[in-house]
Amino acid sequence: MILRDDIRRHRYLLLFHFIDSFTFLLRFVIICTDLSAASNRNSFSSLSYSIPILVLELIGSLTIFSANILYILLRYIGTILYESDDDDICIRRKYLWSLSTLTCFKSINFYYNHPQAILLTRFGILIGCFLLRFIAFVLSCECARRYSPRGIAYAVIGCVSLIPSFVTIVIEYLHYRRLWSYRPNADYNVQTHPSHIRYIPYPITNDQRTTRWRVQKCPVENCTSDNLNHILIFHSSDRQYRPQGTGDNQIVIGFHQTRKEVAYKISSEGFRTGPIGMMGPGVYFATSLDHTEFKARQFGAYICAKVNLGRVFRTTQRGVVPPGSTYDTIYFVHPEGSDEFCVLRTEQILVWIIIVYQDSRLRFEDQSIHDRFDGSVYEGCL
Repeated sequence: MILRDDIRRHRYLLLFHFIDSFTFLLRFVIICTDLSAASNRNSFSSLSYSIPILVLELIGSLTIFSANILYILLRYIGTILYESDDDDICIRRKYLWSLSTLTCFKSINFYYNHPQAILLTRFGILIGCFLLRFIAFVLSCECARRYSPRGIAYAVIGCVSLIPSFVTIVIEYLHYRRLWSYRPNADYNVQTHPSHIRYIPYPITNDQRTTRWRVQKCPVENCTSDNLNHILIFHSSDRQYRPQGTGDNQIVIGFHQTRKEVAYKISSEGFRTGPIGMMGPGVYFATSLDHTEFKARQFGAYICAKVNLGRVFRTTQRGVVPPGSTYDTIYFVHPEGSDEFCVLRTEQILVWIIIVYQDSRLRFEDQSIHDRFDGSVYEGCL
């Protein structure tokens, strides 16, 4: 399917954007010719249509045309000039990516907290440009009716070029939809648990999109965002999210790791308390994604969740289980900072996002991922 084949869908995007750019050049030459002809013959009446058409073309098409050229240069030549996104050759590559993908607005804090809105806003910009093109086409038809032959050639080319432009918009929507509805188990027809927000593809997590170790993409130095999408896409895996203070009923961020098959089951059925653990039965969470690597017994899928701690029993000793049933969470304060906690009731786990580890080198050997995701086609978009 075009929706799931990332490379094929990306090639279609490149093809239709190329067609769109080529037809823009044709339309631009035609409208300039009409302007020149009207001036030379002192027939200024048609200029009342030709000039607005030119302005609409420059706003609606030249912007996309310039972004497409820059995108091609960055994708296929940029790696020669830039080793990392922070390399500064006149301008940093990360800023050029933002211009080439029409996502330069994403530096606004709202988009860091709601990254799913980035491609949606880009999609809105493309629709806006398409509508400007359509208005220019309508004006050219009226110009051709009144001042023939002025506007006839533009109207014909403009009408034909609207078709590939519409197809481009459809593919752009599929491109957006693919990213935020992705399921590595390809089980798209199964109803997920109400607390399961989504899967986030492993290639678009923060550490997979940076060229330096432990660098976060979030520009806020002391970021306090508790948005799970933001945490996984813009923060490095070594960042810790400890509870603020020692009070009860705190909503905290917790990280859990398990097998891929278990994660698929959690997405549809929810968590279940485990029968074993150093603090008794329950669901165990670490305060950082990295800490799950040496705390978990099963590996392959990461879960980032918001958890209500409820009534907390704190301890600095391993294996201590509180007497009675007056507590909801056992919180182990680790002497070296790698805290973890065990929630006794699954109802305390409010919402979660799942990341399934994906190794591109095991494309055919890893049978647990039925729908592989290629993050390279979204380079510069987040």
